[in-house]
Amino acid sequence: MHTAAGMTQQQALSPAQILFTSNGGLFRSKWRVHFGRYELTPTHLIWYQRSSFWLAFGALGMLLSRGTSGKRARDFELRAIAKAVRGKHGVNKKILDLTLTDGTTARLSVDKFDELVARLRELGCAVEGA
Repeated sequence: MHTAAGMTQQQALSPAQILFTSNGGLFRSKWRVHFGRYELTPTHLIWYQRSSFWLAFGALGMLLSRGTSGKRARDFELRAIAKAVRGKHGVNKKILDLTLTDGTTARLSVDKFDELVARLRELGCAVEGA
């Protein structure tokens, strides 16, 4: 089954397959960030986007949205990551800039950045500047 984004919807992951999870955001543009949750499996880095509805309630809404599961929006195959570099956005230094083998880029803001980088290195991904 294909979603509106054109990616294949996979079965739900069992808790044993998930190596790491963290909250964060995915930059859509320089000033537009979608908030969600990251899950790392042995072969993929998956991002679940949370509903923007909660953001209308400000900081309280952001905290409430962390309790929601979100929808699977992006799926990065680890072997398709050509380059991973620590980035910066203003004062936030917990940015991971990914370049995939097909030339597309993604900019991720990860709450538990250092833990994610350590796990990615364990799985064989080289992360520069971290």
